[in-house]
Amino acid sequence: MEPLDLTKAPPRAVRAKLLGAMFLPRTLDKLRAELPGGTMGPYLNHDRGFSAYVVRRLGLDMDELRAVVRDARDEDEVVAWLRERIDASSVEETNRKLESFTTERMTPDDRALLIERHPVLHERPDLTSILDILDAEDTRAFADVEPASG
Repeated sequence: MEPLDLTKAPPRAVRAKLLGAMFLPRTLDKLRAELPGGTMGPYLNHDRGFSAYVVRRLGLDMDELRAVVRDARDEDEVVAWLRERIDASSVEETNRKLESFTTERMTPDDRALLIERHPVLHERPDLTSILDILDAEDTRAFADVEPASG
């Protein structure tokens, strides 16, 4: 697959779906940004992040997915690999869990980290859904740019 530069455009939206799973297209974009020639920009891809959470909930291993993205010719090849491995019964529950993450459920330390990493909260303290915060941050950072495409 071709690497992505996430300083030029954001990854796909948090609620974009692939095989019914929210956040999965965004995760693939972030993995493509990790490829040689790609750039993560302001995005993170760490063990405790949403991408890692979604991958685990779908019964996948992040390092294995990372290797598939690295070696695939295109996204269709990755989707075929995913289709063989994702337990479809886990997808809707994973989506519901993602929608349920709110700032009210966070510890004060985690909230402080969220505000540090997502300055849009200084402008939009009304946002409480983590997915809404991530969407607003993308919109703020890339107001004049189209999201990445697969």
